[in-house]
Amino acid sequence: MEYTEFKSNGIVVLKLFGNLDMLNAGILKERIKESASQEEHRFIFDLEGVSFIDSSGFGLIMSLNDKLSELGGGLRIVNVSKTIRQIFRISKISSVIQIFESTEEAINSFK
Repeated sequence: MEYTEFKSNGIVVLKLFGNLDMLNAGILKERIKESASQEEHRFIFDLEGVSFIDSSGFGLIMSLNDKLSELGGGLRIVNVSKTIRQIFRISKISSVIQIFESTEEAINSFK
């Protein structure tokens, strides 16, 4: 998995590419852990470039959301494919984590 990153209004936006699976979830976990130590607790994951998420990826998303929320921040998801959105809905992740159509909407949700 690869990602690009930028910040907007103190929010870290990670644009992810590839698969979010057991082999790659650790990369993302380490990146978030690094930011948490720098007092960055608000994240947006842009999943436009993600074609597959396995149970490890879903578990990571849920645990990161919980951890970030405990620290006073949170996680938002944007640009989700139809297939992954359906899995989010079936697994009820979408009832816990806010999903937006655009990065701008997600950024505004933190206000």
